[in-house]
Amino acid sequence: MKISVCMATYNGAAHVETQISSILKQLNDADQLIVVDDKSTDNTVEIIGNFRDARIQLIINPINVGAALTFNRALQEAGGDIVFLSDQDDRWHNGKVATVVKMLEAGKLDLVVHDAVVMRDGQVLHASLFEMAGSSPGVIKNIVSNTFTGCCMAFRRDILRDVLPISPHIGIFHDAWIGVLAQYFGYRVSFLSVPLMDFIRHGGNASTLQRRSIVPIILDRVAFVAALTLQIGRVYFRRLMKQPGVIR
Repeated sequence: MKISVCMATYNGAAHVETQISSILKQLNDADQLIVVDDKSTDNTVEIIGNFRDARIQLIINPINVGAALTFNRALQEAGGDIVFLSDQDDRWHNGKVATVVKMLEAGKLDLVVHDAVVMRDGQVLHASLFEMAGSSPGVIKNIVSNTFTGCCMAFRRDILRDVLPISPHIGIFHDAWIGVLAQYFGYRVSFLSVPLMDFIRHGGNASTLQRRSIVPIILDRVAFVAALTLQIGRVYFRRLMKQPGVIR
């Protein structure tokens, strides 16, 4: 059972070393950590290179393209049976990988979203991200207010056939894109109410938990639904034509 961890980085020098260290110690020699850097202007790339670990595959975007396309690139490189998403600035708890993999195997599930401890400046802000965000499955629910938190998500690689390519028109909602499409197409989804990582909050987070005015939120949702509709049409056409989908 090969694991692929897909991480997007951008100016993450303050946190990325801690996060990568927490991931690598849970991976086997055959697993991979794919890091796509979105043209950082700090020394993020240097820090990643200093690990000198053969399991790390580092890709640097020639220009800054945003989170959705950066994760899209990482997912296109994923060769594992199970794919984990990772942000650059969190910290995985020991046993996260083993717990989620066991759940995906034993529970006959396709996608798992687990809980997290919300942290800021080394202090616990909330013991449960799920309680803080109202996390639960549901297509309409997560279009309106996304709780498919990507850094807490792992799934079987078969899902990639129906979620790639990720639309460039969905802003930071790559996780909602994967979760909503997976549930729409009938993949088995579970929310695990066990915190398996520290969800680190700071001034530089690109987070859907940040408060925003209503007009941008509405415009984002309209663009998101439009992109979802196009992707659903593409998937049904591909299935009708018996095409394999865009995974390696």
